[in-house]
Amino acid sequence: MKIKLLIKIIAGIAISTASLSISSAVEASSDKYSCQAVGGVYGIYSQTERGKIGLLKITRDVSQDWSIPDRCQEIAQRFQRFYDNGVLRKIGTGEVNQEPVLCATVQESESCNPENILLTLPPDSDPTEAARILLDTRGLAVGRVIEVNGKEGKLENYVDGRTYYDIEILEQRILEQENSDRLISK
Repeated sequence: MKIKLLIKIIAGIAISTASLSISSAVEASSDKYSCQAVGGVYGIYSQTERGKIGLLKITRDVSQDWSIPDRCQEIAQRFQRFYDNGVLRKIGTGEVNQEPVLCATVQESESCNPENILLTLPPDSDPTEAARILLDTRGLAVGRVIEVNGKEGKLENYVDGRTYYDIEILEQRILEQENSDRLISK
């Protein structure tokens, strides 16, 4: 009787361990954000139910030691880390150490700080204008404008002179565009 109970306990532990291993592997391979080169242009992509969508393009080297692919990889890792920590709900604009930046925030009242920087922008650039270009909300690349107002909420919000972009709404708007060039189907 004790042997059967011992076998059941060992089998239960083995099944639990196998389940944990499988779910860990799924989580580890299901990154939401990644850096990808499409058509020779590097960008940050978000995994959605319909495939990957391009959120922003990385087109500028920061220095000789910091190439576009390296910078793209670092920014994708920041997106993923902030997402995993529940911090990436909005992309905010601002300045940190007198440099224009885009940052990860949970809500519009948060300011950019050294702990939430997604990427640093060129000196003397307007962070709001740079965000519009990087996120291509005006559809400059192919003429498909992303509506900033809509039934489902506003993509672009302004608080205390700063602009915030809602990541979820941005993804929805991109997915709503029929034949979006920003969607890489599964």
